[in-house]
Amino acid sequence: MIQTYYVYIVSTAIAALCFVHFLARAKLPPASLASLSTTYGDMVYMHVFGREFLVLNSAEDALELFDHRGSLYSDRPRSVMAGDLVGKKHAVLFHSYGEGIKKHRRLLRTAFESRRQAEYWETQYEVSHNLLSALLRTPDDFLAHLKRAASEFTMRIAYGYQVSDGPGEDHFVTLAEELARLTAKAMKPGRWLVDSFPILRHIPTWFPGAGFKRWAQNARITTNEFAAAPYLYAKKAAASGVRSFVSDTVDLLEAELGRPLGNDDDEFLKWTSASIYSGGTDTSVAIDSSFILMMALYPDVQRKAQAELNTVIGPERLACMADRAHLPYIEALIKELHRFRPITPLVPHTTLVDDEYKGYRIPKGSWIMANTWSARGSTGCYFLRGSGQNASFPKAWVALWILATILSDMEEESALFITVAHILAVFEISHPLDEQGYTITEALDYTDEHISHPKPFKCSIRPRSTNAADLIRHLVS
Repeated sequence: MIQTYYVYIVSTAIAALCFVHFLARAKLPPASLASLSTTYGDMVYMHVFGREFLVLNSAEDALELFDHRGSLYSDRPRSVMAGDLVGKKHAVLFHSYGEGIKKHRRLLRTAFESRRQAEYWETQYEVSHNLLSALLRTPDDFLAHLKRAASEFTMRIAYGYQVSDGPGEDHFVTLAEELARLTAKAMKPGRWLVDSFPILRHIPTWFPGAGFKRWAQNARITTNEFAAAPYLYAKKAAASGVRSFVSDTVDLLEAELGRPLGNDDDEFLKWTSASIYSGGTDTSVAIDSSFILMMALYPDVQRKAQAELNTVIGPERLACMADRAHLPYIEALIKELHRFRPITPLVPHTTLVDDEYKGYRIPKGSWIMANTWSARGSTGCYFLRGSGQNASFPKAWVALWILATILSDMEEESALFITVAHILAVFEISHPLDEQGYTITEALDYTDEHISHPKPFKCSIRPRSTNAADLIRHLVS
């Protein structure tokens, strides 16, 4: 039942900051919000300075509102800092619900429809082989290799751009990584007073205390450069026959419109293309690095997954997408990666109209956040309880996970399967050793950003055998 979380204060300024800065101060915001549910119920409602907040701590409630009533809860909260000041308001993630967001999704869905899946899978295989080769050469740099692989895949499918293999850093990748860092900072809940008091966006940049405006100006330059530069590259490359999401979508739109794209059409496609990178790369790095950490922490799970790969695939080749249905333990492992430590623990939405749920009124414009940290069910690892591939994942959570997967990017999910299956087939992941030869046990510790990454850790990544190393070399020769 919905309970109101009252905070008695003596100042309206403190009232405004009371909740939005609660998240910023908490060491682990999702867990902190989950702890409130033990006192106030699965649905925690807060009213702060005229704004309504509703935190859903159960998968059943999140599924009901975001799926069964999805048309009423499809809007996103307005972010003054990230959307208006930093300039990402045209990106899919920040776009208000309406015809614009429907067009964004239609273009993305059309690009990734089944007739082109095989082409994207071939790209994923190539990227995975390059990743395996990099891990074989310099395994200690695994995080850098994961970042490069994620960038390589999304840049190729979005823009037809081949990431540089040279010794220097690739300009587009460097630019994109800087944008991801700035976006995470701009979106951090409670960090920016302007998100609570939008009128502050009108303060001149020279005014005392307007440092946030100057920071946003610099971040906006990076945002606009990344949206424009690779898009222009893709359009020029298309003239040479290089296919990409940009080239395919230009052909589609021009066929529909019966004319070349105008400035508004061009601007729209530019931001849709940028959303492929910004929406997929950081989440891929987060879940891939989480996979590496989990395998180091749970060697028994790793061995069982490798045993399945040995039986079904054998040592002479790597798994492909056609094998996925025959690898139930790998499939369950991927689900557990999402469930055990969600990388997007707080998913915000806003209501388009007044609604009523379980006898309670939810006002239009309320911020509704699904706390996937709580919705995941048990805090323990299913595999450690001996459940393995037969683990009884909460039905509502599974449905919510499927919904989130469909609404995000099925190509990203297939890339995760390929990464997991390929790495486990040829590498052994374990704790590193110190100078005396003793095992260094890493902690299961994550950041509290919008996209939650494992905090920096070390591990040992070694070829499972000489044949495994030879297979990697053969794949990239």
